[in-house]
Amino acid sequence: MQFKITDVNSFFFAFSSLKKYTIARAMLYFFALINQKIIKFKTSHFKIHLVLKKISCYLFFLLSFLTFSQSIPYSDNTVISVLTCGPGDDLYSKFGHSAFRIQDFNKHYDVVYNYGVFDHKKPNFYLNFVKGKLYYRLDKVPYNYFYQLYQNENRAVKKQVLNLSLEQRKKLITFLENNAKTENATYQYDFFYNNCATKIRAVLDEVFPNKIVIKDDHITTSFTMRDLINNNVSHNTWSNVGINIALGSVIDVKATTDEYQFLPKYIFEAFNNASIQNTPLIKETSTILAINNSKVDKQGFSILSPYCILSILSLLIIWITFTDFKKNKRNKTLDFILLFITGLTGVFSLLLWFATDHTTTANNLNILWAFAPNLIIAFITLSKKTQKWISNYFKLLIALLIFLMLAWIFKIEAFAYGMTPIFLALGVRYFYLYKYFKSINVQLKE
Repeated sequence: MQFKITDVNSFFFAFSSLKKYTIARAMLYFFALINQKIIKFKTSHFKIHLVLKKISCYLFFLLSFLTFSQSIPYSDNTVISVLTCGPGDDLYSKFGHSAFRIQDFNKHYDVVYNYGVFDHKKPNFYLNFVKGKLYYRLDKVPYNYFYQLYQNENRAVKKQVLNLSLEQRKKLITFLENNAKTENATYQYDFFYNNCATKIRAVLDEVFPNKIVIKDDHITTSFTMRDLINNNVSHNTWSNVGINIALGSVIDVKATTDEYQFLPKYIFEAFNNASIQNTPLIKETSTILAINNSKVDKQGFSILSPYCILSILSLLIIWITFTDFKKNKRNKTLDFILLFITGLTGVFSLLLWFATDHTTTANNLNILWAFAPNLIIAFITLSKKTQKWISNYFKLLIALLIFLMLAWIFKIEAFAYGMTPIFLALGVRYFYLYKYFKSINVQLKE
């Protein structure tokens, strides 16, 4: 998750519970109204409006600094809880979110410690993402802002109050405060093994070594890590197709109880089934934000979905192949496009496998259909001169597709369901090209 600073009005909610700062709240509210043009100026006063708008931004950052300068609460009224957030619409939020919350009602202190913050504006962000060198950080945000964000996105939030003694709460808060320092806040993100959810478990294990025990009887399924992803990202989406092409067979083994916990949902279930020094880890569980079902977008059939688009493309490939068969010719443009795209995809898959720090892109059997040498063969097929070995090359491509189907059947690796029509079309086209070039070789011998 990424928190974006948009306007002062949004941040006003962050201070609505801070009774101690009545004047500050009033000033923030005033400038928020200016910012949103609820208090309006005439056109001649436009420059004044801009100046006040800038002042409001500076004022917010000054007041936020003063607010976070409060002493961290250590009292019987201090409550530490784990927040588990439901999935959102964007791909990065499809899997939910986890965070710590520390609140003290007497001191009007209510802050969320969030390990899911990243900045896409950093230099080389997308390149580092592809290379598996993506860095996230721990950030502190006022709870009311956190709540407002998830309410705006219509995402559920559940709270689990940790059953900790005062001394244990002190240790956990001290750790989080130290971890939130600029020099300590950044960590290298890994989608499966070092994310906002796994960080929650890792922090508790580090602060309370060998004291937390999680039973595994709450896991009643036998999902692989790929299954767990597909359960959260619909098969009939381009995101699902892309994810399943990029990830290798290392995630196609049965997930352990700990591996389930890369998803916030299963951290939530695990903590409900955990104990600390023989007492339940969770004191109480509650829903603090429910989904508004009237605002949920119902996804229906889309002509732009993978099943639809790829099925149409597959039918087009098969139809052109049938036409070529009838006229005993070959559509060079189609062959070049198919071989070039599959070859390029194969090169990309190999780079993810061997040239990045990603832990889950290894042993990727998508290279059986996305065969990297196709990138070279694509240009060879444009030549007027037919190579004698070319028919055997297409025989090899047919064999690779058969191996792919066997790997899928025997659950060595699962592939994107949306790609099934393409696999069929490639098989038909390769078989025709094998026969076509074989007949040319026979004619040349004669």
